Amino acid sequence: MQIDVKPGRSKVSVGPPGGPTMSIPASCTIEVTDIEPYEVELKMEWIPEEGRLGTRQATYSALPQGESVRLASINKIALGDLLHRALETAFLGSGGWPDVILRHDDCEQIRVDALVYLLAVALDSPKPSATVALARGMSAASGPKRVANARKAGLIPETEPGKAAGA
Repeated sequence: MQIDVKPGRSKVSVGPPGGPTMSIPASCTIEVTDIEPYEVELKMEWIPEEGRLGTRQATYSALPQGESVRLASINKIALGDLLHRALETAFLGSGGWPDVILRHDDCEQIRVDALVYLLAVALDSPKPSATVALARGMSAASGPKRVANARKAGLIPETEPGKAAGA
C-alpha cells in the first residue's frame, strides 16, 4: 500500500489560547494506491467550527483489472485508521507525538498536553485523550485526567462526554 499526502498551501495554527501552537496545512489530498480492491483519493479541508481537518470528498476507483466499486468492499477498507496515521506521519514528522512533547519542553506541561490534544483532534485521531498519554510514554488511561486538567484550566474547550472538541 502506498499513501501520498499532498498538503495545500495555506496553514492553520493549532494550540491552546496563549500557546504553544503548531501550524498544519488547512487542506490536503490523500491518495491511497496499491490497496485491494480500489485506489482511494480523499480531499480534506479545515473545519473551523470543529477544529479539525474533515473529509470533503472521497473517490474510490476500481483497479484496471479489478471488480467494479461495491459498497460491501468499501466497508472492508479501514480508511479511518489509514487517514489519521497518514496525517500524523505527514504533519508531525518521523518523531511523531513524542517529538511534539520534546519540541515544547520549555513550556508549561499542561499547555503542552492541551496542544497534543488539540492537534490530535485536528488530525482526526479517534482517541485524542489517549494520544496525550501515549505522547508522554504513559498508559493510555492517564490521558483523560491530563486532558480534564487542561480543560479545567480553560486550555481545551468544553465538550459533551465521549466527544472530542477542538474548536
